[in-house]
Amino acid sequence: MAAPTRADGYAALVMGILLPPSLPVHAATPSTEGINISADLQDSNLRDDVHVLTGNVRITQADMSMEAEKATVNGLQTDRSRWTFERGVHIRSNKADLRADTADALFASGRVSEATVKGAPAQFEQLDATADKKVSGRAKVIEYDFGKGTVKMTQDVWFSYGGNEFRGDTVVYNLNDERVVVNPGATRGNGGRVNITIKPGSVPALPGSQNKPPPEKDGTAE
Repeated sequence: MAAPTRADGYAALVMGILLPPSLPVHAATPSTEGINISADLQDSNLRDDVHVLTGNVRITQADMSMEAEKATVNGLQTDRSRWTFERGVHIRSNKADLRADTADALFASGRVSEATVKGAPAQFEQLDATADKKVSGRAKVIEYDFGKGTVKMTQDVWFSYGGNEFRGDTVVYNLNDERVVVNPGATRGNGGRVNITIKPGSVPALPGSQNKPPPEKDGTAE
């Protein structure tokens, strides 16, 4: 029998994600979108269900992609696999773009559920924001919940929405309704201060607000 090729290994790896043999009948419905994996080298310990991918690692599923120089997968043959990415991490969905030094991600029911990225700093940008409401942020730690559409930034946080800047210990931003909470759970005397810088020359555009510029006058005398 011919020895398995690298392509055979990738095929088995992908099938392990899409069709985990231990998946119970009553589990959440897996994603119908296939997961594509590519790398320069794969080293798998099938007994312990640990797989290491190195060199130009790229994972794609529909409009989601993850890239790094190295990825380690634990529990691939289960319904909840843990992935660790190292060096040059780039995660992208239809709503957000994140870049960092390292990342930890959870895949559940055949799709990515959440990812925590770390860097000096890690960076975030909202992709579907309008030109006048560009949204981006930096922090040492950024947690992205794909299902809820939330981004939580902690440690040395800088967050910008439409040119207005927020700084605090923790910033939580909802990509769906554009709401932001700075230092959630903090009370007076417990937690850092919130600092906001409003871009001059315009009505403040704050996340989740309905602020609109006043209507222009047509010059007609009343």
